[in-house]
Amino acid sequence: MNILYEDNLQSVPCEKRAEILLNRPESQWFERKGIKIRPVDIARPIIAFANAEGGLLVIGASNGKVAGLNYNPKFENEVRQAIHDYIRPHINVPIEKMKLINSSGDPDEVLLLTVSPSDTVYEDQSGKCFMRVGDDSRELKYNDRRELEYNKGLRQYDGEIVKDSTTQDLDSDLISKYCAKIGYKGKDPFSILRARFLLSSDNRQTNACHLLFSKHPQDVFPQASVRVTKFLADEQGVGAKLNIDSDNDYRLYDNIPNLIYRATDIIDRIITKRKSLGNNNEFVFNDIIPRDAWLEGFVNALVHRSYSLSGDYVHVEIYPTRIEIISPGIFPGLANTSDLMNISRFARNPRIARVCTELGFGQELGEGIKRIVTEMRKAGYIDPIYTQNSGNVKLRLETVMRLGDELLSKLPKGSDLVLNTIRMSPNGIGTGEIMDKLVMSRPTISLRLKRLEEMGLVTHKGKSPTDPRAIWVLNYRQ
Repeated sequence: MNILYEDNLQSVPCEKRAEILLNRPESQWFERKGIKIRPVDIARPIIAFANAEGGLLVIGASNGKVAGLNYNPKFENEVRQAIHDYIRPHINVPIEKMKLINSSGDPDEVLLLTVSPSDTVYEDQSGKCFMRVGDDSRELKYNDRRELEYNKGLRQYDGEIVKDSTTQDLDSDLISKYCAKIGYKGKDPFSILRARFLLSSDNRQTNACHLLFSKHPQDVFPQASVRVTKFLADEQGVGAKLNIDSDNDYRLYDNIPNLIYRATDIIDRIITKRKSLGNNNEFVFNDIIPRDAWLEGFVNALVHRSYSLSGDYVHVEIYPTRIEIISPGIFPGLANTSDLMNISRFARNPRIARVCTELGFGQELGEGIKRIVTEMRKAGYIDPIYTQNSGNVKLRLETVMRLGDELLSKLPKGSDLVLNTIRMSPNGIGTGEIMDKLVMSRPTISLRLKRLEEMGLVTHKGKSPTDPRAIWVLNYRQ
């Protein structure tokens, strides 16, 4: 069992509740604290949960032992005072007491603090701001906090209530599968949806609930769909020369879990395969792009897209030598795509992200991107390339071999980004355009272009070294 909400634990014998509390790993949404914690220190995990995706804080269990309010009967009041005194602005945190048997074998109670995700940025009494990252409540630096404040408005759309909604059109079979996946054995599955902030107290659906569990979410969100298209050449073409494989062009309409299942089956079937010698000296056919890389990229796109933007859907485009995945909405400001292995974790749709993670579909923005990078590097390919315009983000996964570590060590840091930008411009690209795309200064770009040219990787084509219309082109393709 891996959920801790009251509705589920009431069905568990009191003497087994302590074991459940202690055995659950701490995570993005769960933390334990001992009863001896200073009240001022309670603020940090609460602030971190509220600034991220919400979570549950249990007080009275830590270090493999349960010691609850028997140790300090006045501690509940101290917790309530700490929330009031040490968190700014005021935050509402429901507190429940749960009966169990403590580590001394005596009847006892622990505190359950349920923190919901918020569109407000919280801080402690000294002005420090925290955010939950995995099992850690991290203090945000000034720039990260500023970007969090800027982006808070993006993230609560999935928590808005769908007008005139009820539970009647929810997919009961899918909800049952979800309950089984997270270990819920209670009689009221809607209690779990309420605990995950998917249903309101009067059982009205949030946008997240409708997108995840409705039988027909496109009735409210016609843009919540997926198109999977295979192309017969590396360029799309236009008009009569459009290179779409008409037998492999699919438009899918469903809730998010079923969209993932259905689209994955299609991509598995139509993705370009490459014949290679397997471990048993027999030829096998493998996806041109590692499956874990494109699957994580697709799930990320579906989970973290902007559902408030109407008129567009998630595109998966399969070419002979690459895959491109396009999702509506831009990256949050916390996401620095020039350093993918250190990209900040952020969920535009925290309720959707949590449910999909619990269903085993993927990880949060940042964590999922790191996995894509790792899988591409394991295959020997260049890192994934993210680009964005005012309306969408495009992920490009290519079968281009990485520069060797020895060669990279001879180039200034960031030269691979410059090289990739040139490679994505088959007709060449000017220095100014590279500056704009990478948001780097002219001296920074010029230094890297000079070294790439000296290494024979790129060529400058112009009438003179200062020709304003000169372009840079690639000398190689591996």
